Amino acid sequence: MKSAVEDLENRRRAWEALSDLYLDTDTSLSRQWRAAILAASPYSLEELEQILVEEIHPACRSNLRCVAGEWVGFDMEWLEQRILRRARSRSPLRRFTLARLTVPRSSEWQRTKEEVVRLRKA
Repeated sequence: MKSAVEDLENRRRAWEALSDLYLDTDTSLSRQWRAAILAASPYSLEELEQILVEEIHPACRSNLRCVAGEWVGFDMEWLEQRILRRARSRSPLRRFTLARLTVPRSSEWQRTKEEVVRLRKA
């Protein structure tokens, strides 16, 4: 898979869809929209999960801890800058995160993946 810097056009749509999982709202209501974007992306489910864990989660996780977090949608310019800044970091610690164990097990991500599979088969 190309790096985020090398594949910005495809990545931006995936980032928009995946960041939706971190909004302070009922994200199941946008599952069809999110799954349609992800199903149309060039990424495998494994690659989408890697993008979710390594790029989106570090950028958006703090929204889940806010009392009144973002609920409409993240500013894409802000999100892109946060993700690319981290992608350019050479810190070896950025690869070690509990998110590798927890994020893939989230129920909404599991349901989104099922819908992506269904849409790709159709």
